[in-house]
Amino acid sequence: MKRFGAKAYYIKMLLWISVAILLIVVVLSAVVYINAQKLLVKNEYASNQKILYQVKYNMEFMDQTISSLCQSLYLNSDVAAVMYARQENMVEVANRLNKVTSSVTSANPYIHSLTIYNRNLDQAYNAGRPLFFEDKLLSALYDSDRLLPKMKPIFRNIQKLVNGKTEPEYVFSYMMYETSADDLKPDGVIVVNVRSEWLLDNIGQINMIDKRKGDNIFIVDQAGEYLDDGTGDREIMTWLKNDFSAYRADHPEADTEGFFQRKHGGKPYLITYSNVDSAGMTLLKTQPVLEMYQSIDRLRTSILLITLIALLLAFAVSILISRTIYRPIGNLVNAVRQNRPTRSVEVDVVDEISYLNTVYRQSMEELNLFYKEKDQYKDVMKHYWLSRLLAERFSIPGPELASLFKEMRIALPLAGAYAVCLLKIDNYKEFQQRFSAQDKDTIRFALINIASEIVAGKYPNEGIDMKEDQVLLIVSVPETGAAWHDGLAALLAEAQDNFSRFFKVTFTASISGKAEAFGGLHALYTQAMDQAMYRLQLGHGSVITPERLQGCADNKKTGYSKELEAWLMETIKSGNVAAMRDVLASLFEEMASLNYHNALISILRLADAVIEGLDKAKVTAASSLQKASIGRLILEKETMAEIERIVWSGLQDSFNKETAEETEALNSFVVDAVTEYVHRNYQDSSLSLSSIASMMKISSRSLSKIYKEATQLSIADLINGVRLTKAAELLIQEDLSVYEIVQKVGITNETYFFSLFKKKYKMTPKEYALQRNANQIN
Repeated sequence: MKRFGAKAYYIKMLLWISVAILLIVVVLSAVVYINAQKLLVKNEYASNQKILYQVKYNMEFMDQTISSLCQSLYLNSDVAAVMYARQENMVEVANRLNKVTSSVTSANPYIHSLTIYNRNLDQAYNAGRPLFFEDKLLSALYDSDRLLPKMKPIFRNIQKLVNGKTEPEYVFSYMMYETSADDLKPDGVIVVNVRSEWLLDNIGQINMIDKRKGDNIFIVDQAGEYLDDGTGDREIMTWLKNDFSAYRADHPEADTEGFFQRKHGGKPYLITYSNVDSAGMTLLKTQPVLEMYQSIDRLRTSILLITLIALLLAFAVSILISRTIYRPIGNLVNAVRQNRPTRSVEVDVVDEISYLNTVYRQSMEELNLFYKEKDQYKDVMKHYWLSRLLAERFSIPGPELASLFKEMRIALPLAGAYAVCLLKIDNYKEFQQRFSAQDKDTIRFALINIASEIVAGKYPNEGIDMKEDQVLLIVSVPETGAAWHDGLAALLAEAQDNFSRFFKVTFTASISGKAEAFGGLHALYTQAMDQAMYRLQLGHGSVITPERLQGCADNKKTGYSKELEAWLMETIKSGNVAAMRDVLASLFEEMASLNYHNALISILRLADAVIEGLDKAKVTAASSLQKASIGRLILEKETMAEIERIVWSGLQDSFNKETAEETEALNSFVVDAVTEYVHRNYQDSSLSLSSIASMMKISSRSLSKIYKEATQLSIADLINGVRLTKAAELLIQEDLSVYEIVQKVGITNETYFFSLFKKKYKMTPKEYALQRNANQIN
């Protein structure tokens, strides 16, 4: 034996428990880490939205304030006087502008400037800038075909002149005007310019606060352009603009607020966005993910540390649990090793459980072998003592016989009356040919068990396998009365029914008389054997009793009557087959009532008489009635019914031979005609058994039977075979498609043709043509 390693199962157990705990801890840690990441991103998004909401609030406040201001200015009488004047009065314009400017700028310090345009005079008046400053926004309004949005912020650089130099100046411009259905261009326009610092400085302050984290906030207008004073990082702005546009194109159903992640320069960013619908702008905030994940990295380190500590504790717990579980197994293995011979385990084992399993299996095999040998010994001895009961007279004292019956488990009582039942398998020649030696033993064993179990319901009994075609039951029967014969016969008939249903084999039962002691069993066995021969007259599956054979045994006649034999000769001479059948039945009925030996002699005598009668009638005897074979055929049969069938069929064959020859010639003509007709008309798609039978004026059933018996081939197979042969010839002789060939040979279904062709030639039509053409080239 190849020794397994020390405590191999303990090590396996320790490893499995450790791995299980490791997997649990790792999975839980991973779940915690992943959820922490998701929670962190969610929290960061919420924080970013709060910042964007602050900017959004400022923008909406600015938008509402300036929109209200535009509406009030548009309705102001001073503004209206300047905006719709028909004649220019510069003094009045200056006074009204000063009045408007003083009232607006005093209440709204973030107002940069104000422009009023008079279309009648085509003149723009400015407050807060040179009086006649040319505003390009007005030019864009009147020179283009489209109208600019009213009361929506337009971010632009109006530029200013400082010490002779032009410097950028960024403002949010709001326009207010009215148009009519007749004229889409307004008669007057008010432009309010708001200082960009009000919003951009606020965003800049937020960006300065978050610069250490790498955060940035940007504003994008409806056209996708940044509202920028030129201080932003152009590279990031270009990347953000392109990626945000791509994201919106890929997610048209996305909400007006949300977030997504993108990479720039190999660094991942969290991008949060929010739309300011009132101003028609979008706020974008970028945040480096790595900066955001600094806290999660610290959490990951903590999780790893906790996991490591948990694993160490788990390993310690695994050792404790494994030792506790393994202790009884180890003790059992040591006990088995000490008490079990080492030679008992001759196979390789890998651990303690395998060792115990191997030891257990070998122990059970040895125990089963012991019990089997013990049972076989007892069965052999039981069969021996039962056989002795049948074979000889012996005298054993009562106590010793009782001890023997108990030890051998013989169910027969020590005192009483006994009978013998001989069970003889029918059609033994066929039985020998159908079954192997092992199967025959099994069937005889089953026969004993079935018959013994059914009979045991009323009569204690024991069965003995007598080999060959018979088994035996020794039955304990009542000491008085004769009704037991009928009861036992009924039980054996039930056993016959069950046995034939399960094994498709029948048997004949012979029940002897009864003996008052075991010493008379030998004579009963001989009686049962003699009675079983009467199966010849009574037939297969019969139950033979002395009462049933009383008429045959007492019959003093030695054979059948001479009158019946003379009558049979006359019928043979005249060729009257019907009368021949009747007289033959009468002869066998008369022989069935004879003593067995006389009946057998009479059968042989009758066979000789039949052969002699055929010879005198100048009728050639059939092969079954030849002198060389008739005796052997008769002696092989077990019942008179079988012998009668042999004689009768022999007589029929003898007298019907000439008729059979004529029928055979006619059938041959029919077969040739059908074959030739199919070869000539195989192209006809309607060709079938029914069409051929109709043409020949024969029923389809008769035609099919004649052709099948003569050729072992159905007409449908003949038609398909001819068509496939022709198709194979066309495949290699003509350049035709498979569809054309199918039509030429009379098959309407191309799929069916492929199935038939492949079944016959083991390849497709295309493969067949290629192979044959290749063979011709070679």
